[in-house]
Amino acid sequence: MDNQLYQILLTEIQKAFPKKSVMVNTLADLLRIDKGAVYRRLRQEVPFTFSEIAFIAKYLRISLDSMIGIDMQRTIPFQSRLPNFISPQEEDYGILNFYVKLLQSINQVENSEVASIVNILPHELFGGFQYLFQFYLFIWNFHYNNDKVKPFNQITTSPGIDRFLKNFTMEMKKFKKTYFVFDSRVFRLFVNDIKYFHTIRLVEKEDIIKIKEDLFSMLDYLEKIAITGQFPETGNSISLYISDVEITTNYTYFESMNTHFSMVKIFFLSSVASMDEDIFDKMKKWIHSLIKISTLITLTNEKQRVLYFEQQRKIISEL
Repeated sequence: MDNQLYQILLTEIQKAFPKKSVMVNTLADLLRIDKGAVYRRLRQEVPFTFSEIAFIAKYLRISLDSMIGIDMQRTIPFQSRLPNFISPQEEDYGILNFYVKLLQSINQVENSEVASIVNILPHELFGGFQYLFQFYLFIWNFHYNNDKVKPFNQITTSPGIDRFLKNFTMEMKKFKKTYFVFDSRVFRLFVNDIKYFHTIRLVEKEDIIKIKEDLFSMLDYLEKIAITGQFPETGNSISLYISDVEITTNYTYFESMNTHFSMVKIFFLSSVASMDEDIFDKMKKWIHSLIKISTLITLTNEKQRVLYFEQQRKIISEL
């Protein structure tokens, strides 16, 4: 956390609590730390963690957008952050790095948990699959910058975006428990998109070969974790489900003992985020309700698992 951001936080705390004794007692109760630890944070000897910042921001109704210097014209209600992935500036990297550090503050806790329901291939698992992420960037640019449409082979990523993807996907795999519920059509929809953009000459045959190889590699990766129930990179638990009903929206919640965070995906790569407890509770119930009517293919249901992956390989082979 840089010094400027820290000073903004301290200023907001001081505004809320003119009396220092009240400030210390309130922060100690809110963060569940002793008063000595509060004083060390106020003297800047020890930094506030990101989960502590989130608690303080929520309690004092401080906008995290304004704290990290995001231009409010770049955001929409409900804490939406819209970074530019094609031509990122310092502000965009700030938004992306904030998410990485937020994940780090949650996933290190013993009971940390993340659950997602998705109707598109989750870019949270794209680390190592360069052309899949490039295809999502291509689609993002096609819709978001439709006056500057570029063909797939002209979409490039900056070293900063590459680092973000590597760090983000790794932090996602550090949660102690992970649940993914896939719409049964995720690979079909992805393949259909590739076919469409090929017909309008924005994706060439050479591009399709590269994307197809990554799709097969990702499918092999998913099958491996379905068989073992673990991320090979971290050994942490993951459960994969295939939904028996259509998924219309992508939801994710992050949970630890002290932090509850929920997101709704928009524009493929961006999200509407919330730390509201009521929204979190409703989203968690919604996701687990969907889990109950989905088929678990991790460490069980071997016949369904084998059939599912065979079907997806046939779909990819159409390319």
